[in-house]
Amino acid sequence: MTNLADTLILLSARLRAAGLPADMEAVRSLLTAAASLDPFDPRQIRAASRSLTCTRHEHLRIHDAVFDSTFGLRVAGAAEDSGIQVEIPQPHLSLDGAGEAESAEITAASRRERLRHVDLGLDDTAEAAALIDRLTFGRPLGSPYRSRPWHAGDIDSRRMLRQLVRAEELSSIPRRRSLHRLRQVTLVADVSASMSPWRESVLRFLDRGADQLRARCFTAGTRLTRVDRPHASANTRSGRGRLRTGLTDVLDAGSGTRLGDSLGELLTGRRKDLVRGSVLVVISDGWEQGDCAELERSCARLARLSHRFLWVNPRAGRAGFAARTRGLSVAAVHAHAVLPATTVAQWQVAADAIAARAQHHGERSAVRGGSEVRA
Repeated sequence: MTNLADTLILLSARLRAAGLPADMEAVRSLLTAAASLDPFDPRQIRAASRSLTCTRHEHLRIHDAVFDSTFGLRVAGAAEDSGIQVEIPQPHLSLDGAGEAESAEITAASRRERLRHVDLGLDDTAEAAALIDRLTFGRPLGSPYRSRPWHAGDIDSRRMLRQLVRAEELSSIPRRRSLHRLRQVTLVADVSASMSPWRESVLRFLDRGADQLRARCFTAGTRLTRVDRPHASANTRSGRGRLRTGLTDVLDAGSGTRLGDSLGELLTGRRKDLVRGSVLVVISDGWEQGDCAELERSCARLARLSHRFLWVNPRAGRAGFAARTRGLSVAAVHAHAVLPATTVAQWQVAADAIAARAQHHGERSAVRGGSEVRA
């Protein structure tokens, strides 16, 4: 079996030809499920395929005959030979018309799903990094500033009391919904030499954040540089992509790391107002060449000044990762969450965390072994 995804697509085509409801949605679900199964254990693949394509009892025997023919083996525990003659179509991947388009779409979706789990710090990952341009962001909400009548939501006790004063009973319980202001987002990306393997994915994330969230974007190396200004004077479509182009002018890209000094610049002058009450996201592997005491002071103040302080580490999603750098030790103490971002799927988790509700005071989460855990 040289390629499990291609084999499963072939299996689905044969099942359809045998009369089973192996439609496109079932194929997508099977490909997704296969990513969590042991590819060398056909019993697991068989069970997943059965659950998605067999809707009647008599489908099971037909399914197993097609499955055994496609995979060329018999598995312990498989159904006994029923004696039913099943005509298995010969494999031919080139389909005509709608079938060909459907097969191509499934293959493309399968490839995109595999690319979402590729380590972006390795070589030749440009195609995977490009998927960051498809990330979806939710806007974080601020405190409610007023409410309005609505058909669902919280009970509006004030309206209910006013109606009770005017009448003896209520025809319906008045409800309301709260209106929230959108909370600002500030993104700070480490562009020092240690972050070079992830620079393309990090800058794409900044660009996507500036486009989707109107985020304030900065780079940090030996100094702090704001890089989202081109978006301020352009509409969303024409401004998109200018962020990565403009970074050629960042003088400290690929240099040393002085995170403490760079983050400290966010606490001076008008930049301090950009952080106050916003969701602050620092993207860095935590390698600090400057004074770690200054980094700790800056992180402590930023955690108090911002609404939520997130630290995203592209190295943290690798197997066996342990947070041993000084910067990550500081982040584990002061950041509300430390998140991995080694793959596109993990970048999407980081994007979702921006809109998540703030945790209770004093509750922190940190990364151990590539996953987020409570600390």
